[in-house]
Amino acid sequence: MAEENLLRYNGMLIGVFELLADNREQIASVTAALNAYQQFWLADAALAASMTGKPTALAMALPASGSAGEAAGH
Repeated sequence: MAEENLLRYNGMLIGVFELLADNREQIASVTAALNAYQQFWLADAALAASMTGKPTALAMALPASGSAGEAAGH
């Protein structure tokens, strides 16, 4: 899709701002995918460690949503 938009830009069918907006969306989606992969592998490692009986520090490393520290700051 990005290549198609680049061709449309080169043919002067879209402007530079549309091309930049498309690139920003692509970067955001790749970043979200990388974050999802990271969370998956962290969870997989925690599961593997818990199945072998070794404790992990994953609970301390991941931010808890809605914790008291966040509520006190707002």
